[in-house]
Amino acid sequence: MSNATLYYTPTSCGAANFIAAHRAGILGSKLNAYQADMQTHKVLTGPKAGADFYTINPKGNVPTIVLGDGTLLNENGATLQWIADNAVTPVAPANGTPQRYVLQSKLSWIASELQGPVAGLFDPAATSEAREHLTAKYHQKLQFLNDVELADGRKYCVGNEFTVADSYLYIVLSWSPYINLDLSKYPKADAYFKRIGELEFVKEAHAAMAAAKPQV
Repeated sequence: MSNATLYYTPTSCGAANFIAAHRAGILGSKLNAYQADMQTHKVLTGPKAGADFYTINPKGNVPTIVLGDGTLLNENGATLQWIADNAVTPVAPANGTPQRYVLQSKLSWIASELQGPVAGLFDPAATSEAREHLTAKYHQKLQFLNDVELADGRKYCVGNEFTVADSYLYIVLSWSPYINLDLSKYPKADAYFKRIGELEFVKEAHAAMAAAKPQV
């Protein structure tokens, strides 16, 4: 069976999948990765460069993984779990263990409680009232992340090793400057974000994504 294909952008949560796949050691062997443009909805790189992205994923969003048999996976809760299950270097606790269910819980929380409100702030059509509500909600979730999830100063979301949940949380936190949010107001969350960003394989993944970006 042919390799699966990941479509991503270097700054969206699709980048979390690229980072996770890089750490997992499966890029180029089990998973090919190509960039898409979420404004034009065109594929930018790879054998389908120039194609209408909606013909690949009718929802038009990333991350998108197309398996070798044509099965379409979308949304981080599915795509990151696929990466974890196909990893050479582990990026998740073993299936069937309590810690794996904890991982799923973290992925779900990041998607619904953290990414949800902050993503809405990127909507140019959002009213001032909506922005005020979403900003307040995002601050509330960051406070919870800081005071509860990361209260003990832990290095990683789950256990003592980097997992797919860390790549996801790291990318969502990286959006803070784009919405003029000072993450330093949440010192434990800020320290976590900086620590993940300094991991060598995370820096390597960012460099690889930058190198793959088409020159305009």
